[in-house]
Amino acid sequence: MGRREITIGSRGSKLALIQTNIVIDELKKYYPETNFKIREIKTIGDKILDKTLSKIGGKGLFVKEIESALLKGEIDIAVHSMKDVPSKFPQSLEISAITKRADVRDVLITKEDKSLFDLKEGAVIGTSSLRRGAQLRSIRSDVEIVPIRGNVQTRIRKMKEMNLDGVVLAAAGLIRTGLENKISYFFNERDIVPAVGQGALGLETRVDDSLIKEIVSKINDKHTEIAVKAERIFMKVLNGGCHVPIGAYAFIEDGKVKMEGVVASIDGKEIIKAYDEDDIKNYEKLAEEIAVKVLNKGGREILKALEDGE
Repeated sequence: MGRREITIGSRGSKLALIQTNIVIDELKKYYPETNFKIREIKTIGDKILDKTLSKIGGKGLFVKEIESALLKGEIDIAVHSMKDVPSKFPQSLEISAITKRADVRDVLITKEDKSLFDLKEGAVIGTSSLRRGAQLRSIRSDVEIVPIRGNVQTRIRKMKEMNLDGVVLAAAGLIRTGLENKISYFFNERDIVPAVGQGALGLETRVDDSLIKEIVSKINDKHTEIAVKAERIFMKVLNGGCHVPIGAYAFIEDGKVKMEGVVASIDGKEIIKAYDEDDIKNYEKLAEEIAVKVLNKGGREILKALEDGE
C-alpha cells in the first residue's frame, strides 16, 4: 500500500472519537504500518445546543462540515454515525464501508433504575428525538416528553439537573462509552423501532479515491451494509430526516432480510407500522414495499401534517 499516513475526520465529542478509534483499530489489523491520524471537526449540530434538532432544520447537521473537509482533500475518510447521514450525498462522495453494527436498541436511564412501566404516572422523560418521543407516548400516553440535547454524558447529567424521571438514549452510544451500567431498561426493537442506521458506523470517501476505498472495504460488514441500505431506502421513499418521527430496522436471518418500518404522529396517537421479509437479494424491493405500505396505511397524511407544521 502506498499511503504511510491517512487522515480521518471525526466530530469532537467523546463518543465520536471513541467510534473513530474503533474504526482505526479495525483498519490497523489490515494496515499495521499506516499512521491513522484523527482530525476533529465541529459541525452545526455540535455548535447549536440550545435548540432541538427539528428546530434547527435541514438534514446532515452532524456531517456537512466533515464532508466539506473531505471534498477539499483535508481528510481522506469521514467517520459518521449512520443515523446522522442524509439520504443524499454530494456528487463526488459516497459511503464506501459500514462496520459491524452494535446494539440497535433504544434504552431508558432512570434515577431509581426503573423500567418505563414502573415510573410514576405523568413521569417526565427527556429525549431530543421525535421518533423516540412519539413511540414512548404510544406505549404510555401519560408520560411528559421534554427536549434534551447534548452528548451522552451531558444528557445523563441533565436528568438530575432538570429533575427528570428518565432519559432515552441509544444503547450503542452508552456501550461504546463504557456507561452500559447506567441502563435501566432496554426497549424491544418492535416496541420502539430504532432510527435508520442506528448503531452502525459509516466510512465516507471520495468516489474517485480508489486506494482509500480499497483500504476501507476491508472492514465493511456485508450484513450490516445490506440492513442499513434497506433502512435508508425506506427513509428516502418517505423523504424523512432525523427530525421526523420515522424509524426502520432491518436484520438478516436465515438468508432473509426482515424489516419493520414506522411513521408516528408526534403525540404518539397514530403509529403506522409495516413488517415484511424477503430473500436477501431483494432487499431494495422489500424496503420500497414496506415504505409504500406505511404511506398507504396513513403515513402519508402524518408526514403531510408535519410538513405543514400542524
